[in-house]
Amino acid sequence: MGSYLAKNILVPVDGSKYMERNVRYACDMAKSMAARLTLLHVVTVPSPAQLEPYIVEPQPFDTTPFEQAGSKILEKARQIVKETGMDSETRMETIAGNPAQTIIHVAEMGKFDLIVLGAKGHSLLRTLMVGSVCDAIIHNAPCAVLVVR
Repeated sequence: MGSYLAKNILVPVDGSKYMERNVRYACDMAKSMAARLTLLHVVTVPSPAQLEPYIVEPQPFDTTPFEQAGSKILEKARQIVKETGMDSETRMETIAGNPAQTIIHVAEMGKFDLIVLGAKGHSLLRTLMVGSVCDAIIHNAPCAVLVVR
């Protein structure tokens, strides 16, 4: 059996207390394989259907505060990467619903060959989502998934 070397690693970040550990782990992996590292934050906003019971007349939903918070999370993650002596690209996506679908889509489109994912995290919409983000990614990712516990 040959060795497995990833060249393009995707690291979803969510700002949870586990993020630093997960990012440092991904940096160690990237260093050992001379791989590129991309940090991804998925901004999850309520869908109109989720807001409907509370809103009489639908208004355009302003995602700006969510995206500003996402930018701060990405910047914090990028600083962690820099502390390890590495460099990374960053990417942010905004969706309504479960971020797992977006992470899987980004992995497919970017031809990533490894996703480094924390087993624990948090989501602003945890109570609105069915199933675990981690489980969905493990079962549907187009590449290898390393779960950091």
